[in-house]
Amino acid sequence: MFIVATVGITLPGIAQDKYVVSANLELKHQNYDEAKAQIDKAMENPTTSKKPKALFAKAQIYFTLQNQDKYKSQNPYEEGLKAAMELVKTKADYEKEFVDQLLLQGGFLTYNDGVKAYNNKDYDKAVALMKRVSEIYELGAGGKRFSKLPENFRKQLDTVAADAYLTMANSVYYSGDMKAAIPLLVTVKNNPIRRVPSVYQCLIDAYNKENETAKEKATIDEARKLFPQDVTIRNYELNYYIKAGKLNELISKLEEAAAKDPGNADIQFNIATTYLSMAGTKDGKKPANAPEMYSKSEKAFMQAVKLAPENAGYNYNFGALYFNQATDVNDEINAITGSSKADQDKYDNLKAKRNSLFSKATPYFEKAYSVLDPKASTLKGEELQTYKSTLVALNRIYAILSQLDKATAMKAKLDALK
Repeated sequence: MFIVATVGITLPGIAQDKYVVSANLELKHQNYDEAKAQIDKAMENPTTSKKPKALFAKAQIYFTLQNQDKYKSQNPYEEGLKAAMELVKTKADYEKEFVDQLLLQGGFLTYNDGVKAYNNKDYDKAVALMKRVSEIYELGAGGKRFSKLPENFRKQLDTVAADAYLTMANSVYYSGDMKAAIPLLVTVKNNPIRRVPSVYQCLIDAYNKENETAKEKATIDEARKLFPQDVTIRNYELNYYIKAGKLNELISKLEEAAAKDPGNADIQFNIATTYLSMAGTKDGKKPANAPEMYSKSEKAFMQAVKLAPENAGYNYNFGALYFNQATDVNDEINAITGSSKADQDKYDNLKAKRNSLFSKATPYFEKAYSVLDPKASTLKGEELQTYKSTLVALNRIYAILSQLDKATAMKAKLDALK
């Protein structure tokens, strides 16, 4: 009875193994439909489905199906990759060289699908796919499974893995989950391959939203050393000091840096924008020392554009220093409602002051325009925004100063950008 029972138990297992053999034969003869049918039957048996031979056969067959027009849209590689990953867990060295090829192929295909999901703003799917890419990359003790690849191929793999982590981090960040995004962003910024300003920008913002003040400050300091000319990071630093009420501390550091490196235009620009921030309105009022802050900002801007005359950003911001003051004066003009001689005198004085400030702003806006306009069709990001803002400012100044032909030209440039 025992022998009979044992035979009764083992025979189905043998039958399932036959399906694996049949599947391999059908694959060899390029009978892909039948190969798939046979391996699917084999994998129905829980015991057979865990055997290295069956897992290897399924991985081979499903990756082959990925190259067939009939199956390609169904992404059969996903099932093949699952089988290959399970095989690695079951017996890591089984047909290792060939299995590694399947794993890498699956990783690259998964990465491409992850990019598509990210571009479509399907962030949950992007994270799931890129996580799978990272799991492939980290196979073996400390990710050493692919350590013996040729150097050029290993570099390519390292780059794809770094991009996968970056996409994961961005997906979680843009989905609004800052707490989950932070460790991912830290992983990315610690990898030299993708240590770029945008990663620091997102990480600083995430720390800020999570009220991780100490980590926010440490990340700002690290980012400023690596990317001293990045405007967004500089603004995060300014905002941090403004929020903390420590602009005096910042300006002290900047002045010290300028003394050590007087030819650094970026430091002068940072000094200028910091003093400009210190002159800003707080609780509806400007500080009593606003005129002094404007004067110091003006001095630093002059030094910045002297050191880097072709920098459109420096010139635009210098023009904005005068433009914004002129706008404040214009608000005072609009607030005059009387018609007495005193009111008329006040109007005339304010108008002269406003026009003088607009006239001071004009050459710097015009310089920014002359730098950016020749490449207007290729401008992107911050440069494009600076160009648009320059056109808006010049259009308004020319109109107020009755230079209507120039105002019309700027308006036409603006309309062409829409």
